[in-house]
Amino acid sequence: MVTLNEAYARLANLSEERAQRVLSLIEDLAELEALENAEDVVAARQVLASPESVPWETLKAELDELHR
Repeated sequence: MVTLNEAYARLANLSEERAQRVLSLIEDLAELEALENAEDVVAARQVLASPESVPWETLKAELDELHR
């Protein structure tokens, strides 16, 4: 996987127009990742605030179902 810094360094080899398009895509992806992370934090806080606990067997079954 290429890091963001490596991707920026590779932009130097592209035409300015193409580099701007690639940079725009990189920025969009970074923004989407930040939004997903923020949603994950909200979901985690909601779960932690819940007084209910879920038995491991139930949780494992739900996770197994998601990954099929």
